Amino acid sequence: MKASILALLLVGAVEPVEHPHTYLLSIRDLPVDENSYVNEFSIDTWGVTTVATCHIPTGWTISAGSSADPSGRISGTGSLGVTWLDHKRLNLLSEIVLVRLYSPIQRRTIRSRTGEVPATFIGHATIGRYGGDNDDRKVRLTWRNVRLTQAKHCPALRF
Repeated sequence: MKASILALLLVGAVEPVEHPHTYLLSIRDLPVDENSYVNEFSIDTWGVTTVATCHIPTGWTISAGSSADPSGRISGTGSLGVTWLDHKRLNLLSEIVLVRLYSPIQRRTIRSRTGEVPATFIGHATIGRYGGDNDDRKVRLTWRNVRLTQAKHCPALRF
């Protein structure tokens, strides 16, 4: 009995993860409260191919692309103060890009004597405060600030 339970557990434990997978990428968990806003972000990627830009918030420019090597970048910038995203409108950074990952997420950069392999997602966002003069601060973005939802295509257009 113990052997059959152990065998069942092992079968589930060694199930391979198949890649590539396609996902809708959202930016999340930015440190924005009722007195602050995000006016830009930039995330360097590794092992990620941009398939399509799915959603661009009004007044923003979203850029997404990949290099011939495994590197790439996803970034966005609000054009004017009225387009910057406060805590009530951060959901406008949901499902902005359709991406393909070729391996599981690497949470941190791995360094060795022979070089380094970057984290899958690493970057920053610029957070400003209402009423503050030149009070912008850059906050670090990692895999924790990226939500991936498995998808085959962009969702229907939002108006």
